[in-house]
Amino acid sequence: MTVAVLMVTHGQAAPELLKTAQMIIGEQENLVVLDFVPGENMEVLAGKMREALKKLDTSKGILFLVDLWGGTPFNAASNVVADFEEGKAAVIAGMNVPMLVETLLARDDTDDLKELAETALTSGAEGVKSPQYQAKASAAAAAAQTVSAGGGEVFDENDPEIIKLRAEASKQVNKDGAHMKLGLLRIDDRLIHGQVATRWTKETGVNRIIVVSDEVVKDKMRTTMLKNAVPSGVSAHVVSIDKMIRVFNNDEYKNDTVMLLFTNATDVWRLYERGMPISTVNIGGMAYKEGRVMLDQSVSVNADDVKAFENLDKAGVELEVRKVANDPKVKITDLLKSKYYPTLK
Repeated sequence: MTVAVLMVTHGQAAPELLKTAQMIIGEQENLVVLDFVPGENMEVLAGKMREALKKLDTSKGILFLVDLWGGTPFNAASNVVADFEEGKAAVIAGMNVPMLVETLLARDDTDDLKELAETALTSGAEGVKSPQYQAKASAAAAAAQTVSAGGGEVFDENDPEIIKLRAEASKQVNKDGAHMKLGLLRIDDRLIHGQVATRWTKETGVNRIIVVSDEVVKDKMRTTMLKNAVPSGVSAHVVSIDKMIRVFNNDEYKNDTVMLLFTNATDVWRLYERGMPISTVNIGGMAYKEGRVMLDQSVSVNADDVKAFENLDKAGVELEVRKVANDPKVKITDLLKSKYYPTLK
């Protein structure tokens, strides 16, 4: 069982923050959210916390994530922490989405409460950035770094699930070993966003993310924003179809593990036609627009997409729909049969 987490905020912020995090990294267990509403005081909230703890397995420890330092949720959590033996409970104030995402991800890799708290401190501080006014880390970030020299990245390379996911990614390697390793090919018209920058990047072990799109490469503002959206240690590039072929055939990158991102299926097929050794494609998000057919909550298609998927399927490429890595795989061909083809009748 993982370290337990209790999220507490003023008002209804905690449930909404959890929804946001789960949209990025999937459903979470051993976690409870509480709100603090007008008319309650610290004693009442502390009582609610103690009742909530009965729903959690705290054998590995409990982490209280609250909104404001010195606020009632913080004070109540600090009161409840006294119920636990030393080292079994901790309070972190200043909860934000980067903190929440990284901390919940880290629960998969460690059951050490101190390491988890260090991850929360570092990721919460480092997650505050501006592409226009980016400065060096704030005093809070610097302080967090002194607590965790590893930058808060707690990631067990020997975790069986990570080994399995990376083994799947390694299937994309060209047999002669002369080309870059394709850790993940993903169709997601949001391109580099939370799910990609956090869970998929870590679980596939990539060190480069390449957006492949003739359209996006012409949009300088979007290109700049995408390059700023990657996590530390990962480089981002935006290239055309033609340049992607040249890069792939350049043995300078043969030791790199790369994620390729596409906005549509047609571009994937164009790469395959030109010799890219593609064995599997992940479909994560294709937004609905007029003239498209919804296949599930996150994927819609038009006739061009369907033709490309049909071509890839005939070529033996696995086409699987998953928003996040721990979602079950769903074949795009099954969704086409049940949702798209009936609309043609």
